[in-house]
Amino acid sequence: MMSQNRLYERDRLEAHNDFNINLKAEEEIRVLMEHMEAQNIALEEIHKTLNEIKNK
Repeated sequence: MMSQNRLYERDRLEAHNDFNINLKAEEEIRVLMEHMEAQNIALEEIHKTLNEIKNK
């Protein structure tokens, strides 16, 4: 019985740690996606400007 309790506690702690790691990973991915979106917007502006210069 004691062994089962220790296993349960270890499993519970592992699940909690996994959850926290996944939350952190989600946040990091969200930040990266926002950064990539900002880069896409900047690249679109650069492309637009270059096309305007080219077509003058």
